[in-house]
Amino acid sequence: MSETVIFLVDGKMSEIVGRIKDRYALLEKIESVIPGFRGYKEKEIRRESDRLVRDHVYSVLYEAKQYLRDALVPVIEAERREFYPQLNRIIAKLDRLAEQINHADYGYSGFFNAVKIKEPELDLLIEYDYNLISLASDIRNVTLNLKQLAYRKDFNVFGEKLLELESKIARLDEAVIGRERIIRGV
Repeated sequence: MSETVIFLVDGKMSEIVGRIKDRYALLEKIESVIPGFRGYKEKEIRRESDRLVRDHVYSVLYEAKQYLRDALVPVIEAERREFYPQLNRIIAKLDRLAEQINHADYGYSGFFNAVKIKEPELDLLIEYDYNLISLASDIRNVTLNLKQLAYRKDFNVFGEKLLELESKIARLDEAVIGRERIIRGV
């Protein structure tokens, strides 16, 4: 039986894989009786893992948006109008990306689905999903830092961090597009 490589980001990936393996203990008994069932089970585990990863990334991005909304309060109170358009644009981008990830196609297609995703593409999707998890975590950390900077009224560093955040969001957007290309076979 092959071992699965587990990536750890915020300790979530091991938790996700652990929950999935627990749910499939009975399937191992079926596997011992029905030839060919193992491949089916592995695809189902990957599909479930894909969904759980996307749910995690969505919740991390939602948290990041909330940190930015919280940062708006001291920015408005300090009347730092130069940051309003940039903050609103970033919040809108995060919202769009979060929803795009939340409603993305699954990383495994069933027998009757129009788009078939083969095993090599599934492995590549796992790499993209790891990248999505890492980037989302980085984005959340920067937005938390922005919230803290705003409440300390350190607006010089705040402006620099906004630029860093925009760069990370652009990288996340590229990763989402790359993931979609794999699923669509482009």
